[in-house]
Amino acid sequence: MSFLQPAFFFILALSLLVLVHEWGHFWVARRAGVRVLRFAIGFGPELLGWTQQSTGTRFSVCGIPFGGYVKFAGDNPEEERDGLSDEFLSQSVKVRSAIVLAGPAMNYLLAILLYAGVLWAEGERVYPAAKIGDVVEDTVADRAGLQRDDLIVAVDGEPVGDWLDLDRKLSAVEAGQDFRLDVRRGEQTVTLDGRAGEETGLDRDFFGVHIFVDPVVGGVKRGSPAWNAGLREGDRVVSVDGRPVDRWSDLQELISERPDREVAVVFEHEGTRLETTVTPLGEEIRNAAGDEETVGRIGILQSLERRPIGPAAALAGGVRETWRLTVGVLELIPRLPVMIFNALFRGQDDGGLGGPVRMAQLFGEAARWGALSFLSLMAFISTQLAIFNLLPIPVLDGGHMALYTVEVITRRPPSLKVRVILQQIGFAILLLLMLSVTVMDIGRVFG
Repeated sequence: MSFLQPAFFFILALSLLVLVHEWGHFWVARRAGVRVLRFAIGFGPELLGWTQQSTGTRFSVCGIPFGGYVKFAGDNPEEERDGLSDEFLSQSVKVRSAIVLAGPAMNYLLAILLYAGVLWAEGERVYPAAKIGDVVEDTVADRAGLQRDDLIVAVDGEPVGDWLDLDRKLSAVEAGQDFRLDVRRGEQTVTLDGRAGEETGLDRDFFGVHIFVDPVVGGVKRGSPAWNAGLREGDRVVSVDGRPVDRWSDLQELISERPDREVAVVFEHEGTRLETTVTPLGEEIRNAAGDEETVGRIGILQSLERRPIGPAAALAGGVRETWRLTVGVLELIPRLPVMIFNALFRGQDDGGLGGPVRMAQLFGEAARWGALSFLSLMAFISTQLAIFNLLPIPVLDGGHMALYTVEVITRRPPSLKVRVILQQIGFAILLLLMLSVTVMDIGRVFG
């Protein structure tokens, strides 16, 4: 059951993403008057299918659920064509390009709508004041003299509004640069001097502080130790093993220190104080020093304050999030060969790459966190699918666009021999990539 559940959610999500992608090709092709012979979800033997009598299009659900395709009349230069106006290769470069780009465009549109829907349902995050919940030892913040409950009101004389504003101002401090903090400590305002790390700069991850957040549960993963112990969203944790908890960083620390040990938890649920026991699951992580250690996890998220927003603002937020992710993926692409080499031959796996097994695990985990988490992951993968398909690799949409560009420049399509060779190269590249990520998945499963 532990394997079937992630596999089910993965196949469900992937089928929906492929359906949207192929529907983009199909819809534009039909509007352009191109005859569609087959619309298939998956590959291999047909499990379910029907033929649309008015158009002759065969719709199929196939046995291998890793992809899909749309077969157009006259789309293969190696096959004999009738030269009819409704054949794909009889269309102009402009029409063929529109049909090819429609698939990735639909994945982008889906990602925007999914992110917008999640944002509309959750509301816009409200960032709290820049109050310190905890200070990590031997960090820039610790050496500067920051303490718990300090309120940062200015960085280098520039006023700080909330944590998001603080993040922006910290990120502006360059590596090795001196800085000054104005801090409200009790009834007094004190000035602290510090120096950014020589290599890391001063974003909050390296600064060494935790946000002050009340110990209120914002989400519980189904089937997790916290879920089985009766903790639910909105519960406020009062103590762990008899030690009082008045902030999220305390709760996080107490749980992390007790992997695989039963602990007593007192919490408030809808105004009633309850007590339960929970055993944090041990999880191997790499700490700030680069050493591996085992920490406890019970499957909860901190509560975040949010405010309702309208559909227009949610849609704008969906566009921003999709664009932010696109920029991140484009910055990652040049590093892919090195990442694959390191993972396969040096054992250096940062978890950034994965194949079907990894994706199944991610979708299974997302489903346990709830519908909004699942939809957010779908939007994330939909964006990546759009970008991947636009890469100039033969057999992908981007490869077709590259050939059309050559055709426009030279005013004639590449020869059949050249296209066949490029397709073989494209298949080889995709096969190598699939084998690589599959080996990574197997390596993760067996440690």
